[in-house]
Amino acid sequence: MALTTAYLTSTKNLEGILNAIQTAQAPEKFTTRFLESLEYKTAADRLVIGVLKGMKFLDDNSIPTERYYKFLDQTEGGRVLTEGIKEAYEDLF
Repeated sequence: MALTTAYLTSTKNLEGILNAIQTAQAPEKFTTRFLESLEYKTAADRLVIGVLKGMKFLDDNSIPTERYYKFLDQTEGGRVLTEGIKEAYEDLF
């Protein structure tokens, strides 16, 4: 598997975005409008969509995957996030 090319220019809001995702109802499609509804409206925040695709939380059409739904379970969220990061950026590990 190749290293994903998705990245963030700032991680300032990342924890808040991930927390907001866990407490919100999963959308049919994860769009910039959905992200804005979580109160994350900057161009830097929008880059998280590519990162979520790279971690296989979203498919190529921005539809939440099984991994996304597993992440919503706050007792499993940390493990699921770690799994997604390690898989998406495995060349770094």
